[in-house]
Amino acid sequence: MESKNMNKDYLSKATNPLQYDSDILDWEKEGLKDSPTRLFFQEYLEKYLDVRGKTVLDIGSGMGQLFPLLKQLGASEIQGIEPSHHNAEISKKLYPDVPIYQGTLANAPVSRLFDAVTTVMVFEHIEDISSAFKKIGTMLASHGVLYLIVGDKQYHITPRYGYKLKVVDIGNDAVVMETTRPLGVMYDILRPLNHYLETAQKNLFSLENHVELKPTEAFMNSEPKYRAFAGNPICHLLIFKKNT
Repeated sequence: MESKNMNKDYLSKATNPLQYDSDILDWEKEGLKDSPTRLFFQEYLEKYLDVRGKTVLDIGSGMGQLFPLLKQLGASEIQGIEPSHHNAEISKKLYPDVPIYQGTLANAPVSRLFDAVTTVMVFEHIEDISSAFKKIGTMLASHGVLYLIVGDKQYHITPRYGYKLKVVDIGNDAVVMETTRPLGVMYDILRPLNHYLETAQKNLFSLENHVELKPTEAFMNSEPKYRAFAGNPICHLLIFKKNT
C-alpha cells in the first residue's frame, strides 16, 4: 500500500502544472535566448518545421521560447497554451502580440482550428496521453500536423552531470523521474517511445517522421558535458499527421 501511495504521490508531482511556478526554479535562466538547451531544440526544429503561411498552436509554450523561430519560419499566426502563471506572464510581456491561454491543455477551449501544433517536453507532465492526443486532434484542421518532442527514457534515467536522480516505477514500463539539478527539482513521466506511437495511431494520427535528437556539435561545444552522450538520442521529434 505504501508503494502504491508513493507512486501516486510522484505521479501527482509530475502532472502538477504548478511545479513550474515554484519559487525555487528559475526558468528565466533556462529560457534565455542563448540557452544551449533552447538552441538545441531550435537547431532541429528549424530543419523540420513546415509552418510558412500556417497557423500554429504551441502547447506548453513556456516563456515563448519557440515564438521567434515560428515567426522566422513564416507562421501566419501563433497562439500558445501555458499552465504556469509565472511563465505565461513573462511570455505576454516578451511577446504581447501572441495570445496565450493560461491553463492546461485539458481545460483549454477549442475555439478554432490550427494548421500545426508544436509541443516540446510537455507529454512528460500528462498522465492520460490518449486524451491529450484526442484533444489535440480537435484543435487541428483536417490533415494538420503535430510536432511532438518527448524525452528519451533511457537517457533521462541514466546517472549524469552530478544530478541526483530518483526513479519511481508507475507501471506499464513508465516511470516518474525526480531530477535534482542546480536550477531546482523537476518531476517527469518517462515512457517508452512505442507508448506515443501506438497511442497516436489509436487517436487517428499517422507518423510522418521520427527524428532522434542527438547532441549536435554546436550543442556539445556550448555544453561539453553532453559529449558523454554523443551519438545517443536525448529526445525524439515525432511528426504526426491528423488522418481526418
